[in-house]
Amino acid sequence: MKNIDSVTNPQLRNSIQSRFFDWIFLFLAGVIFIVTPLLFLELKQDQWVDGFIPIRMVNAELKLCLFITLSSILIGITWIRINLKGKINYPVKPVFFFGCLFLLSIVISNLGAYNLQRAWVSSFTWHLLPIFLVFSLLQFNWSHSRFKGFISLILLGGAFSCLVALDQHYLWTDWSHRLPRHTKSIPAGIIFNHNFAAEFHAPIIPMALGLCFYVKTNFTRMLILASIIVIFMPALSLSLARGAWIGLIAGCFLTGIIFITSIFIKPQDFGRKEKKHSLWLASSFIFLALSLPLYLTTSDYWKKGTIAKDSLTKEKQVSREASELKSIITTSELSSGSARRIVLWKDALQAIVSKDFLFGKGTDHYELHFHESAKLSDKTTGSTLVRFVHNDFIQILYENGIIGLVGFIGLWIVILWKALCKGMECVKYNDFKRLALILGLTASCLTFLIESFFEFPTRSPCAMVVGWTSLGLLLVVTSLKDLDLPPKALTPINPKINLLIGAAAVWIIPFGCLLAKDLFWSNVYHFQGRIAGDYGEKNKSLIFHRNSISLTPWQHHSRKFESYYLLTHKKQFPEALESINQTLKVHPGCLVAHQNKIKLSIQEFKDNQMAREALKAMKKAAPFHTYTQRESKRVANLKP
Repeated sequence: MKNIDSVTNPQLRNSIQSRFFDWIFLFLAGVIFIVTPLLFLELKQDQWVDGFIPIRMVNAELKLCLFITLSSILIGITWIRINLKGKINYPVKPVFFFGCLFLLSIVISNLGAYNLQRAWVSSFTWHLLPIFLVFSLLQFNWSHSRFKGFISLILLGGAFSCLVALDQHYLWTDWSHRLPRHTKSIPAGIIFNHNFAAEFHAPIIPMALGLCFYVKTNFTRMLILASIIVIFMPALSLSLARGAWIGLIAGCFLTGIIFITSIFIKPQDFGRKEKKHSLWLASSFIFLALSLPLYLTTSDYWKKGTIAKDSLTKEKQVSREASELKSIITTSELSSGSARRIVLWKDALQAIVSKDFLFGKGTDHYELHFHESAKLSDKTTGSTLVRFVHNDFIQILYENGIIGLVGFIGLWIVILWKALCKGMECVKYNDFKRLALILGLTASCLTFLIESFFEFPTRSPCAMVVGWTSLGLLLVVTSLKDLDLPPKALTPINPKINLLIGAAAVWIIPFGCLLAKDLFWSNVYHFQGRIAGDYGEKNKSLIFHRNSISLTPWQHHSRKFESYYLLTHKKQFPEALESINQTLKVHPGCLVAHQNKIKLSIQEFKDNQMAREALKAMKKAAPFHTYTQRESKRVANLKP
């Protein structure tokens, strides 16, 4: 009995421990995928803190806070599990190499960044957490049922978001129509911005199609197919988000075409039945790509209140969605659309080629240095600060250098290539269910990457979760021989490295939670300050903005308001000058701060030399802007 107990008790304990971790993992994943896109905040009178103004908030920062909190906990418990086992499931060497290369480039680029705190916080949220999440997924104890459940959670969150967007269009209820939106006429669900919503919804659609072929029961298949036809595609069409449209069309089309071409390269390797079945699967993704233009061109027949009664008038009508689709191949005016993006791309590329090409300027530093090289962009953006170049590949090159871009692209390409090879293997062995998953996740990844060429989904909380999770799941599907079987052999970890992993696991959970808490309250205080200012309560607004600054001192938004109130309301000019200097310390490209400093130097301090020094700093930060030229004329008229 003693011998039996010595064997069974550790096995039972390990089994219970494993299930405990698995349930926590799935619970956190469910909250991330379902709650994150739906999160909003409604502050009522005297809720939480006395003096708060009633407000309903729907913005990306709130969702980012939830993502940081839950993903930090999820990654932390995964690393704790690795530490307790003393073993890890390493990815293939190329995946590990490019992943480490990308992380190394982030560290090096941030060491030389102008605003170190901003660079590290942005790197943690935009790059480190997503990559750690990808590798954490590889450590989970997968099974067919868990895999289906995991993807179903993503679909569920997307479906809820799409239903809210459709409710905003069809007005089934009053509730969703009252939610804040970037553009009142375009439904955005509960993600505030219709472009962000579409970038979140688009990668889910091919994933849903892959799951449709993977599940066994016809009822589940019909339910998934109906959700694609009736919920996802209409919501995506109404978004008028051309970047997401191109991403879905090109991502699904490329997936189908590349796979079909690969089969015909070596037709002798496959039987007739296998080729027929696999070609039909691949063709379904091409059909999905072609179905979106069909939705867009026929939108007036299923949108609310658009079909004209007069048949002659109806023939002349062109739907708004069809017009937007047509505009993809045309160049717009310089101040908007595709032409403005091209101008931003040119300026960013010219700036980074001349210097900082190897390691970049630091994560989230494009906005800080934007005006320095905006020779063309300053003619189209006016006084607006541009945080994103609307091309994540160029932004990574700008902020993390060519090494960071090679690491980022290499990581995705290696996994996608591995997926193609695994797909060919699935055809050979008649494993069409796994093939459907591989095609769906591949199309989802390609959709996300193509979106990244026109927008910034790698920095949008909801889209970022779906894109990186698709990559992680694709890595899992292509790495495991069977989802119901554990990896062939876990690699033992060196004790010193294992200690480091355990320490990192213990550190990342409180760090992520505390960071999310600070970002959350800073966001709340900032918007309370803006609303208080709109109501004319300037003292209260100043207090709110100072509370926001104390929580996130690396940000500049509330600092601008603080300077404004100290200048105009309090008339405390020395304090205003200090506030302006602090604003420029965290954000040298803030033109308003430069202008206020020059104005304050001339009118209040009567210090012409200070004005000239302020102009010199402004010329360095924005040499091509019209504001700089205007301030130059003002300072030139000063006495020596």
